[in-house]
Amino acid sequence: MDIAKAAQAGDTTLEKDGLKLFLEERAKQMLMSTTIDFNDNQGFVLTGMQQNNSCGGSCSC
Repeated sequence: MDIAKAAQAGDTTLEKDGLKLFLEERAKQMLMSTTIDFNDNQGFVLTGMQQNNSCGGSCSC
């Protein structure tokens, strides 16, 4: 996960209440049914994320 000012070629852009989220194709597949929320104590909280072992299990967000 990183902060970007604009989408890169091939990214999908989602927008909700003025917040834009740019997803690479591989991230889009993993986050299809994921809810992303923000908690003051925890930061970003992702629920419902699909497991994807295409990175060898060593990925982190």
